[in-house]
Amino acid sequence: MNTTLVRSLSLVVLFSVLAVSSRADATAHAQIIKEREAVLSEIVSYQESLFATGTADEAAVTSAHLALRTFRRDTAATVAEKIKQQESIVQAYEKNLATVKTRMNTGLGTRFDFLTATDVLLQAKQLLEELKLNEKKS
Repeated sequence: MNTTLVRSLSLVVLFSVLAVSSRADATAHAQIIKEREAVLSEIVSYQESLFATGTADEAAVTSAHLALRTFRRDTAATVAEKIKQQESIVQAYEKNLATVKTRMNTGLGTRFDFLTATDVLLQAKQLLEELKLNEKKS
């Protein structure tokens, strides 16, 4: 009987430690997400200010926006929010493809640049459709 009591108390202590540890991990995770959101937002603002002064190109601004939107998609709580962010990502890649196509047609870009931009856009569209399918299944 004494062994049963010790085992029971040991299990209670173990579960208590795990519960506290789990809460601490969730708090640390939430803090990291908050900090990362702030850093990525600051990067976007910084790139936009450089672009406004002519010391950064549109690609750097687009890249910063895409990093922020991808982060928001990956950390979104709902499928609907993930879809919203992914739609924004697709729009950015569509705009990028149009720019790359113009550059190629004027001799400033290559066919490889065009194919790469097309692939990235198709990849983004594919993920968007997968998210929409997952939303319908839910």
